[in-house]
Parts: sequence; structure tokens; C-alpha cells
Amino acid sequence: MNFIRVESPRGEIIPDSNLLPLIDAHEKLRSEGLNLIASENFLSEKVRQALASDLGGRYHSDWYGGSKYACEIIQTTEELAKKLFKTKHAIVSSLSGNTCDLAALFTFTQPGDKIAIMPMSAGGYPLGAAKFDRKAVYLPARERSFELEVEPAKEMIQNEQPRLVILGASYIPFPHPVQEISEFLQDVDFTTTCVFDGAHVLGLIACGAFQDPLNEGAEVMFGSTHKSLYGPQGGVMVTNSTEHYEALLKYFEVDIETGIGLVDNPHVNRIAALGVAFEELLEDQDYGTRVIENAQHLAKALDDLGVPIKFKDQGYTRSHQVFIDIDPDRARNLCHQLETAGIFIDLEARLGTAEVTHRGMGTADMEIIAQLLSEAYSNGISDDIKDRVLALARDY
Repeated sequence: MNFIRVESPRGEIIPDSNLLPLIDAHEKLRSEGLNLIASENFLSEKVRQALASDLGGRYHSDWYGGSKYACEIIQTTEELAKKLFKTKHAIVSSLSGNTCDLAALFTFTQPGDKIAIMPMSAGGYPLGAAKFDRKAVYLPARERSFELEVEPAKEMIQNEQPRLVILGASYIPFPHPVQEISEFLQDVDFTTTCVFDGAHVLGLIACGAFQDPLNEGAEVMFGSTHKSLYGPQGGVMVTNSTEHYEALLKYFEVDIETGIGLVDNPHVNRIAALGVAFEELLEDQDYGTRVIENAQHLAKALDDLGVPIKFKDQGYTRSHQVFIDIDPDRARNLCHQLETAGIFIDLEARLGTAEVTHRGMGTADMEIIAQLLSEAYSNGISDDIKDRVLALARDY
């Protein structure tokens, strides 16, 4: 970076910004590393251009002059979402997947109501229901395998009578039993809405490579847009129910008469970037299959090299997520060690193949990554590993 030469009172040359060098350092770190974090992805150049456009400082309402194209961008992105997920309705105004959770919470429950969610111990999302005067009750699930236990879950739902059931999880190597739970809810003598939080697997769902929650009975699907779906950070909600759509929309529309809900400014640059990502994904429909193939190949290669991997008897994974089977302390240490070599994972040794697949890597590259991970796991980090990580990263 070329700095403006500005002298301090002591005659020292100081840069024109303290932040721009840090941004450059971050870009260099990530471009020269291998990102296996399951909850992140790579933004294409066109998506970045939209994100950095003039829209980043503009509003979207016809209350303001000059918003004609901003409004059209939002409408177009909604149409792209409906086409991508094959649904009647879409909302793209949510600033995060968590905001989508809250919209569902406020739409389908009242203060004091119960909501049924997956426990964190089985990979569930830690939604703070109590902060909004709701009570979380936990669906029975196997902590070791992250699997929801269908019959015990039905019994729990019958006994607790939650007003909202949220399926989906942060740790989700395999599809959830959406159809079994939703069919059960149709026969209970109380009102319960079943929704699916697909934050981690939306990109796979969009490609028809995972499960199809809406066709399996979920009334609404939502999630964040920057994990297996390779858009900017944000959220999207889709449904085939006009009634649910209109109820959810109240929390995202700027309505002066009834008051602002969860979002007043949806950040039109983010929506534009999301729309560009939708366009790219519509032209890249085998992406989901490639992601899963890479995940399964990486898992098997690691297993063959002696790195303990969960779910071997189930084919390791049917999503983008792969789990190294080690205790929490060693997982944390492995994460920090790999970071020094430019390999990025999370603190619980969960791996993801969404970003490396989006960057163009295939199964042969998974063999190389498995070898690097295996050597680091067994022998620690060496200069040779660092050099090979840099070489692979520069290839993509």
C-alpha cells in the first residue's frame, strides 16, 4: 500500500490510516491460506463489487429521491431467491440468520410460549429464547451423533406443546427428519408451527444436493447467506405460505404507522451482492454435489491416514461438514496450530469444504489437504507444511 507521507509532531512518518494496512494484512492472510471453516465462504469478484458499490450508503425507500434502482434491486433479488429455492415468497431484508430466527419467534409465538429447538450439546444453535420471554425446550438428540431422536421428540412435543419447532442445526452432517416431525404435528390437538433453520446448508439445498425442507413439510425455511451459500453475510427467509409471508414481512417492512420492527435499513449493497450470488448459484447448480463429494473424499482420506473422523459407518457426512473425532482441548490446540500454517478451522475441529470447492478445488486437492492435515495432526507444523499450504492456496 502507498501511504501519504504525513509527519507527526516528532518528525515521524505516519500512514494515512491505521485500518487500511490491517485490511491489507487480512486479505493477504486469507488469500495465502486454506479456509476449512464450515461457516464461511469466498465472495466472487462480482459479489464484492456489488458490496462495495455506492449502494452501501443509500436507502431503499421511495421516501427518498434517487432510490428507484435500489428498490428494483431488492425486488429482483427476491425474485431470484424464489427461483433458486423454488418457492412462492422470499424475504431478503434480514441482516443475519439470527434475525430470521427472531422473526419466526415473534411471528409464531407470544411471550411465555415454548419453542422446541435442538440442544447445543447435539449441535443446535444457541438461540437466546429467554431474552425474549420465551422458553426453550430441547428436542431429544444424540450428543455423539447430532441425530434427532424422532419418537422421543414426538413424545416431548406432545407433552410440552411448544408453539414453534425449529429444526436444523449448526452441526448438521446429515439431513433432519423434517417430514416425520411435520406429519406428526398435523395430527396434534394444539397449534405448532414447524420451521427449518438451514443456515449452514442453504447452498446445498439451493442446488438440490441435501434435503428439501419445504417440500418435506417445514412451513418456513431461513438462514444466513454466507456459509454453504456463497453470498455476503445476511439472511433470507422463504415460504410457500402467503399467510406466513405476510406475517413475517411485518418485521422487515418500514411501516411508519405500526412502527419499525427488526430492520429499518436492510443495507441495499448487501442485497445487491446477495442477488449477484444468487445469479451465480443458479448457473452453478452442481456446486452442492461437488461440495459434498469433496467433504466425503476429504473425510475418507483423513481416516485412511489415521486421523480419527466421526460417522465412518454412515459415510462420514452428507453435507459440507466433516468432524475430527478428538477431545475439546486437543481440538482447540489443533485449530491454533493449523492457523500458524495458514489452515483455518474452528475450535471444535469441524471442517467445511464449501469455500475450497467454491474456489475450484476438487477431490485431488482434498487428497493434498488431507495429507497436510494428517502430517500436522501427527507431527506438528513444519516449514514444509507452510510452503505446501501457500503453494496450494496460490493455485486457487
